[in-house]
Amino acid sequence: MAELFKGLERIEEARERLTGASFMAGVFVGRPDFALLLPPPEPPDERAAGEAFCRKVEAFLKSHVDPEEIERTAKIPEAVLKGLFELGAFGMKIPKEYGGLGFSFTNYGRVLTLIASWSNILSLTVAVPQSIGIAMPILLFGNEAQKRTYLPRVAREAISAFALTEPITGSDAANIQTEALLDRSGAHFLVNGEKLWCTNGPIARYITLIARVPARKVLQDGKPAWVPTRAGENCDDKVHTAFILPMETPGVTVLERCQFEGCRGIENAYMRLKDVRIPVENVIGEIGKGLKYAFTILNVGRAISIPAICLGMAKQAWQPTLDRANSRITFGRPLAERQTQRMRIGRMATDLFAMEALASLVWHLADQKSYDIRIEAALAKTFCSEKAIRFLKDAQIIFGGMGYETAESRQARGEPGFPMEQLVRDAEMYRIGEGATDILRPFVAREALSPHLERARVYLEGRLTRAAKRREWLRLLRRYVPWYLGLLRRRPLPDRVELRHRKVSEKLLFAERASRRVARTILYAMARYREALRDDQGRQNRIAEIGEDLLTIAATALHAETLQRAQGDGQVWDLADEFFREAVTRVDANIAGLVRNADHPPAAVGQRTLRSQYPSLSSGIIHRGLHDYIRKD
Repeated sequence: MAELFKGLERIEEARERLTGASFMAGVFVGRPDFALLLPPPEPPDERAAGEAFCRKVEAFLKSHVDPEEIERTAKIPEAVLKGLFELGAFGMKIPKEYGGLGFSFTNYGRVLTLIASWSNILSLTVAVPQSIGIAMPILLFGNEAQKRTYLPRVAREAISAFALTEPITGSDAANIQTEALLDRSGAHFLVNGEKLWCTNGPIARYITLIARVPARKVLQDGKPAWVPTRAGENCDDKVHTAFILPMETPGVTVLERCQFEGCRGIENAYMRLKDVRIPVENVIGEIGKGLKYAFTILNVGRAISIPAICLGMAKQAWQPTLDRANSRITFGRPLAERQTQRMRIGRMATDLFAMEALASLVWHLADQKSYDIRIEAALAKTFCSEKAIRFLKDAQIIFGGMGYETAESRQARGEPGFPMEQLVRDAEMYRIGEGATDILRPFVAREALSPHLERARVYLEGRLTRAAKRREWLRLLRRYVPWYLGLLRRRPLPDRVELRHRKVSEKLLFAERASRRVARTILYAMARYREALRDDQGRQNRIAEIGEDLLTIAATALHAETLQRAQGDGQVWDLADEFFREAVTRVDANIAGLVRNADHPPAAVGQRTLRSQYPSLSSGIIHRGLHDYIRKD
């Protein structure tokens, strides 16, 4: 039970406890600290700098970037990339002392949203080097020489990328096989392996490479550390390590530029590394910390980049969808007059408002630097990517056949060339990239259960004598009885002006009550289901979905209050209220589902299906399995 999720042992080893303030960590133990959601306001000069840069980028996009050309040719013109480098768009988060703009995460998110509203492909190309390319790992974990050497280059001239995934691993990052072996001289690592889905790989000058290094464990200054073993020496393990790899290094071969359902302009590489020599100076940080570094930098993409791009895509579709609903006449009436479409438009408006509220909040939390936002980042990524897909599919329904036909085809006969079907195709990538939804939700559940697993680790590991187990149980009982009783008492909201608004307090008080309910129910589920909870992704998903809704309830309430106070826009409460109404129903159902649910019957049918117990489902067709589609030539 201590290793809660089967198959994630190496990820568990790389995981560190929450070290900074985390609103969501408090939510899952019944003690949400709403003051954490009210950090100091954004400095006016920072906001002004971001908005001024947005105006420059907007002018550049309108005059130099043709999104239709990018989609048609599946290529971003070199002149566009050069122009963005000249503006500084590839160095937004790099400090000024290293040649960047030194922007806040909030300003970075604003710019990515703007670019994505014109071309999500271009926004992703700009985001990757700054989220998971070499800039972030060097900034966070590199030495000063690496910062002075590489950061000015990637800020102004060189695209970078991230090489983690491999053909047989997918999201299972801990089981990569690419190996970096220290040569006998101790001066270079010799790297062999393959990497897949390396975004920007074909056009990158540098990549952050995660590879496994044969190493032995030693004590340094009284602490355990990994030291690489040289060729021919025995090792204790092969540990994940991060490297800076120049793409022109001999032995690096891009075997294929991957093609996808959408995101046609993305340069994505399948590459082979054969006897690639990387100097020891190119190790980022410590040997054996590569997986930890990878998870840390992925937080930036989850918290900032993916929500920003999804928000930009949804906003791009918003006005054309309203125009279509108001102008399309069916059976003598506009679509906008039909209740079905009004309900759909209302849901889209609510989703768009919630996406912006949650994204803005998480960006602001990231700017505080002292917060640990790994849970909030995962929830922002899953929420915004899932809502963007629903939003765009709703828009496509309103467009009807025009939303299924390509923009180029419609333009040929004089129709507006809005790329509705392209946006739908492209959006799916953001559900998958930087942690698929079905991976991130168990991750969130693991963090939610973490305090209980730490306290009960000795008891749950089951290696105690009967007497020792009784003593440990009594210790836990003394700890949990007061804790549980404390969850029956309501905690007042912080005395802050933002929380005195009636509608804000109503929503946050519900979130506080629900937090205490879910904390009690999680404890009950752990006590009742124990080891079975390890593989129970239905319950794990519910824990994550509850957290997602409670965080977004708070975000939408605070966002509406801010807009009303700053702009006098009281109508936004319609949107916050509607999200709250829907979320309350989901939260109640998910908390109940942690105890009793109907997950077993469909899972059992699925298990029997995988054992081929329903042969009639494959009858009446030309039968072909997956491997029948491998090309024989």
